[in-house]
Formats: sequence, C-alpha cells, structure tokens
Amino acid sequence: MKKPEATLLTLRWLFLGLVLATTAAGMSRLWNLLRIDGMSLLEGLYLVLVAILFTWISASFWLAALGAYASWRGIADSTLRWPDRRSMTTPPRARTALLCPVRNEETRRIVAGIETIAASIREAGEGDYFDFFILSDSNDPERILAETMSWQDMQEGDGPHIYYRHREDNSGKKAGNIAEFCRNWGAHYDYMVVLDADSLMTGETLASLVALMEENPRAALIQVAPQLVGRDSLFARIQQFSSSVYGPLYATGLSLLQGPGGNYWGHNAIIRIQPFMEHCGLPELKGRAPLGGEILSHDFVEAALLRRAGWRLHLVTELTGSYEEPPPTLIDHLIRDRRWCQGNLQHMQLIFGQGFTTESRGHFLNGVMSYLSSPLWFAMLIVSVFVIVDQPDIAPVTYVGRYPVLALGTSHVFDFVALVAAMVLLLYGPKLFALALLLKDREARKAHGGGIRASLSVLLEAIFSTLLAPISMLSQSAFVVRILMGETQGWGAQFRDERRVRTLTIARAFWVHTLIGLCAGAAIYVFLPGTIWWFTPLLVGPILSIPLVRLTSSVNAGIAARRLGLFLSPSETGRIPIAEALRARLEAPAALGQLQK
Repeated sequence: MKKPEATLLTLRWLFLGLVLATTAAGMSRLWNLLRIDGMSLLEGLYLVLVAILFTWISASFWLAALGAYASWRGIADSTLRWPDRRSMTTPPRARTALLCPVRNEETRRIVAGIETIAASIREAGEGDYFDFFILSDSNDPERILAETMSWQDMQEGDGPHIYYRHREDNSGKKAGNIAEFCRNWGAHYDYMVVLDADSLMTGETLASLVALMEENPRAALIQVAPQLVGRDSLFARIQQFSSSVYGPLYATGLSLLQGPGGNYWGHNAIIRIQPFMEHCGLPELKGRAPLGGEILSHDFVEAALLRRAGWRLHLVTELTGSYEEPPPTLIDHLIRDRRWCQGNLQHMQLIFGQGFTTESRGHFLNGVMSYLSSPLWFAMLIVSVFVIVDQPDIAPVTYVGRYPVLALGTSHVFDFVALVAAMVLLLYGPKLFALALLLKDREARKAHGGGIRASLSVLLEAIFSTLLAPISMLSQSAFVVRILMGETQGWGAQFRDERRVRTLTIARAFWVHTLIGLCAGAAIYVFLPGTIWWFTPLLVGPILSIPLVRLTSSVNAGIAARRLGLFLSPSETGRIPIAEALRARLEAPAALGQLQK
C-alpha cells in the first residue's frame, strides 16, 4: 500500500497531466483554425490568451471532477490522521480562544452570533474549554458604546467566558489586531479560531477541530470550508444554493490535491498559537500601495509562512457546522471583491519569494489569477473580434503533418465547434457532476427541495451565472486596471445587512456596463453580423445589467423563489439548527430592542 505522501504526489502529477492534456487538445483545434494562411502577430496573441484561459478553466474542471469522484467513492485526505470516535466527542483538555475581530460592524449581529455559538458549545458540554474575545478596532464612538453595553449584557452561563477589548490604535488592521491578542493573551491558550462578523460554527465542530489538532501535532492550521447561509435576497439565495451544491465538490478536490500544503481563508479555521506567533510576523512589501506596503490579504501569507517553517495545513471537508453569510447584492459582492483584488494582486511579489513551498506559490498564483483572469478574458474577446475580421476568404484546408491539403467544407467548422463545445463542457461540467451527486443522495435531494426542483434550480443558476459573469468580468477588469495605475483603497467595514437598493444607485453603478454591451453589440452586428449569435450570451448580461441587479437584489424575489421551491438550501429546509437558532435570536423582541449600531 502506498504511503500517503506518495499517493498525494501521484495524484498531483495526474491532475497536472489532465489539465495540460486538455489544454493541448483544445489548442490543437485552435491552431488548425489560425495557421491556414500563416500565423500573424495578432493571431499569436490570441492563441496565447486562449491557452492561458483554457488552462485556467481546465484546472477548475478537473478539480471538480476529482472532488466528484472522491465524494462518490468516499475518499478523503489520507495525510490527516483522524482520532477515534470517543476522542471526537470527549471534551478536549486543550484551551481554545474564539476571536472576533470587529471594526464598525453591526453590534446586533455580532452579539447574536456569539451567543448562538456559545449556546451550541454549552449544549455540547464543552463551555469550560473555550473563551470568546471580542477584539474591537472600531473608531465610531456610537459603535464603541454599543459594543461595550452589549458585551456587558451578554449572558455567559456556564461558559464560554466572553471578553471585550477595544484598541485605540488600528495599526496592522485585522492582522495587527490578531497579533496583539497573541502577544497579550496567546500564552494562555493552545489554539485559536478566528471568526468573521458573520461567522457561525457549532460546538461539535469546534470540539472536533481541537481533537484533530491534538491527534496531528505537526498540524498548525485546519481550515473548515464554510457554507453560505442566512440571507433572503435572490442574489444571496443563489449563492447559498451554489455553495451547498457545488462548493463541496471543489473543496473535496482541493483537500485531496493540496494534502498538508493547505491554505488559510482568514476565518473559520483552528490555528495552533505557538507556531503562529513564531513564524507569522508579516513583512512590508517593497514599494508603495496599492501593490506594496502593508499586506492586505494576510491569510494566504500567514499560511505560506507556516508551511515554509515545516508545519502542516489541512482543509477538512468531512466536518460540517461551519457557516458564513454571503453579500446580499451584487453591488456588495463587488465592493468586497475590490478590496480582495488589491490584496491578492499584492501576492505577485510573493510567488517567487524565498523559501516558500510549491503549494504556497500555487495558492498565491491562484489568488492572483482569480482577478487577472477577468482582464485576460476581456482582452481575449476584443482580440477575437479583430482575428475574425482579419480572416481571409480561402478554401477550407486541413493538414497532414506540415503540409496543407484540401478538405471537406466542414473541416474548420468542426474544429471551431469542437473548441466551443469543449469550453462549454469545462465551464458547465462541474454543475452536472454536482447535480448527479445530489440526485444520488436521498437526504441531499430532500434538503434542496427534491430532485425536480433541485434540477430546475441548477438550470436557473447556470442561466443567472452566465448573465452575471460578464458583468463581474467588466467590474474586475476595471479594478485591476485602476490598481495597476496606482489607485488604493482602505479595508473598511463590509455592509452585511440586507437592504432595498435604489434603482438610481444601481444605474450609477452599472450604466457603463450597459453602454459597453450596447456599443459592442452594435459594432459586431454592423461589421460581423454572422457572428452576433456567438457573442449574444456575453452581451445580454451587460446590456441588462441594471434590471438584472435590481431583480437579484430583491428580497421579495428571493422569498418568491423560495415559495416555488427554487434555490433551496439545507439552512432553509431545517437541516441546520444553528442557523435557525441565529435567525430566531435576530428576530426575537429582545434582540430587536438592543442598540442597532
């Protein structure tokens, strides 16, 4: 039987081989189309852009395929040792701090979340082994007052204890906030779990994470993949459905592929405090902001520093009970994306940093490409139009070796259709994998409204994602360009609550998208009328961006979809009790009577 490390290496080589083989097959078709009359500089640029993006979507496809196969066969990360069942349910002897860094967040949600998690910990009988720390960096006097008064009113019961600290100096932002905790109180605890303002974790999951850390003494960090819950807008409910149905495939594939070379997502993970304190001091990047100076997306860097020091980092998908809330609207999603974009682009300096492991470099590259891919797609689409215009009217040919020969008139049509079909399969195949797994599992079907409604939801989600993807592409392309031109932005509080977005606000945010879509559609219709149908799926979203965002931002539309049984997730069908407990706290008269700041 192979050792876990040897199995992991084989799996990585297999994954790389599949990605490269898929890309090579796709590019051979494109090469046949472009080389008929010789390769021009423009065509060469087009080939390079398509190759980069084809590799990107191929990797995503095979990651989902790996996750689907592993889920189907019940395969898990073999490099992580699991304790026996008695250890998983026995109260841990180690002490763990639950950290809630906040800055001008809504106090009512913070309080409700902490009290819900604390109640779950007490229910599991483990209140003596966990403490909460509210680490406030707020600078709004009303927020500070609300935080202090709410903390004083919290009921601790039999534990966990809840502590509050306000920091006057916001140096280092969230990373500095966590670092100060480690310096002042870290020695009193074995582990810490960092929670976002919208995080939610069960006591059973927290105890299991501690048991896993105890069983794996070389593990410095174990990340749990959080599911999205708790929102009612149509946009949020689509995200929650996607997270529940598609998310486990990617997480399972990633868990197997990275093994002990995992990453940190900034929250809902348990961290061994001693190595974190020893190795995770953050340097300043060369140059000035936005790409230099203080590191914004510090979680990836902290993971890389731990891995460089020889510690293990794992992503576990076998544990449920880890949740967070999605942004309520596309506008809020893009506001968050703008901050993440700047932080991830900073990692370009670190990809070739001294001493980092191959896995860490891959995580940095993946984070950078998650935003660079948008301007690359945009550039590829623009170049493709000029390539089509530049194509001469010549007889169809194919090649035998290096020599062109006349062929049937369908030869190039076949290459083109095969290339487009391959890209469609790579983009939408993971959704079919996820649906097949869902339909196979009776409990999963029930949790998502039944097989027919779940299938219809997958179809509608695919339509919405197709329409919204070009809108996000244009926005992210603008983010990248502005950042590369020197525009910087702070890391302020995120708007998390659902709201009714005014149509005028939406129009101001997306009129440029509409204009670009209309101008591009008109130009293609005039100069390349025969290709307009190929570009239609990319043009409809931007042209209709204002009504689309208005529709998806609507809570009423989300509730209507729920009544029809569409985009149902386990949190809405009673399968996640802690999510229901949180909602009950937020809707209770006592909670509503608290300070709203």
